Amino acid sequence: MKQYFPRLLTAVGLVAALALVGCGSEAGNGDTGTVDAGATDTGSGGGTDTTGGGSDTTTGGGSDAGATDTGSADPCDACTENQECKEGKCVDKKPPCGGKCPEGEICDLKADKCIKPSCTLPEEKTLTGNTNINKVISLQLLDEKKGCDLNDDASPDNVAGKIIGIYAAANDAIKDAVKDGSIVVLMAPDSWKTDKSEFTMDLLLGDIDPSTKDCDASAADKCKYTVNKSSYDQLFSGKGTCPALVTFDPTKVDGDKMEAGGDKQVFNLSLPVVGIQLVLKISKAQINGTVADKDGWKTTKDAMLCGVIGKDDLEKAIDAVPDDVLKQTGFDKATIKSLIGGVLKPDIDTDGDKEPDAISIALSMETAAATVTGYAKD
Repeated sequence: MKQYFPRLLTAVGLVAALALVGCGSEAGNGDTGTVDAGATDTGSGGGTDTTGGGSDTTTGGGSDAGATDTGSADPCDACTENQECKEGKCVDKKPPCGGKCPEGEICDLKADKCIKPSCTLPEEKTLTGNTNINKVISLQLLDEKKGCDLNDDASPDNVAGKIIGIYAAANDAIKDAVKDGSIVVLMAPDSWKTDKSEFTMDLLLGDIDPSTKDCDASAADKCKYTVNKSSYDQLFSGKGTCPALVTFDPTKVDGDKMEAGGDKQVFNLSLPVVGIQLVLKISKAQINGTVADKDGWKTTKDAMLCGVIGKDDLEKAIDAVPDDVLKQTGFDKATIKSLIGGVLKPDIDTDGDKEPDAISIALSMETAAATVTGYAKD
């Protein structure tokens, strides 16, 4: 297994980056935002696996007739990034909602139509005036011996950490992406209390403000940031202010110890592997760490972000990758499932049947106070 897994990760390493486009909990608006956001880059490949190499295995089988190689030329090899293979032909992909919605409307990816949101985005001043916003300045996948106790057995759970033992450089791409601002994750509490009182904390995607475009984003005080509007659920069915797609509720701080999230917390974690964007649903998500200060949130040290990945959700993420993308890696979906599944075996029982059905994961995290200037320009 070890001889194959590094090859699967070599091109860009394993990036465990927070593409936080999930929902705050299993209840309520649920998967509306997670499915739409997660499907943006992968939905076009949703067909079948018939183009991914099945023809070679059927023609090359056990007979002389199959060895004539008449079907070796795949007509879809010529398909470009903007095309997909249908019935042996390259056809242009149709962009969602025709490519662009009228001003004031957004694209509902599930329905493939433009709609006018019933809710409104939070006012910019709620972001610019929030002095407790922190930015994630460090994020690293922990090895399997470190993690949160997710099944109450008094031991750390982190099967995903086995990746570090197989591919030691798996965290390099995360460090680079945080430093250059490719990944900007902001944490915005609605208040700050250190007396165990509960509050909520939104996790938002962002960008480096153009005024500080050349800054080192691993040192949050060197940069200013903007918030992406996609951080909010504009498909929210209610009226008023659109909620954030990811909200850790409850969040509590006891002195300098923070705990956030829990059994109902859900978000998406993006794992690019050799150019394949695996958007994984992380459940039972929680954050814990040491924070400062009492009068305002300045830093978080020694923090962990933990959760579980359902075995079925992992396979769905692989299935969502377009066949033409997989073809460039030299692996088909069945092989990738076999390789990853052989290493990351479920260790957490989430449905109470005493059979493990989910994979534990844990990442170390640090944050620092950040300045937000408003929304990113469309």
